[in-house]
Amino acid sequence: MSEEIGFSEESLRRIASQKVTFRYSVKLHAIIYIIVNILLFILNFIFTPTKLWAFYPLFGWLIGLMIHTSAYIMYARGTSYGIRGLIFNLVAYIFGILLLATINLVEVGWLSWVLYPTVAWGMGLIGHALIYYIIFRKPKSKSKDGKSKKELAIEKEMEKLRKKIRKEE
Repeated sequence: MSEEIGFSEESLRRIASQKVTFRYSVKLHAIIYIIVNILLFILNFIFTPTKLWAFYPLFGWLIGLMIHTSAYIMYARGTSYGIRGLIFNLVAYIFGILLLATINLVEVGWLSWVLYPTVAWGMGLIGHALIYYIIFRKPKSKSKDGKSKKELAIEKEMEKLRKKIRKEE
């Protein structure tokens, strides 16, 4: 038998309020991002038109904005913590490498040194994905009730806690 877990009106209101707050926060950050970067490009073209430095804060701040946006989307969809970490790393990787590639192109004129962090960080991201897959995947055999390693470890830990409580009683 499965237990149904209900939500009180107060709990639902709190969840809805948090989602609305997160959504407004993302929208506000996006608007400020656009306004500030327009101003930075205007300043760049007025005071140093031969050196395009405004791309640095544009792409640097974009990393934070994209992580903030993806956090809201994952929260709104109820994404599990394990996959959230993987997605945060992927978003940071994509936009971090975009920033580094921009710096590399502006300063050197071609993509030279950016390949090193791209490969190294990419290997770390692949490692993260493999660890996620190993820990959270569901086993193929039916002998373990189709539970992931993490779920099995949680059940084992809960049984230890139950035994400890019984001993103390």
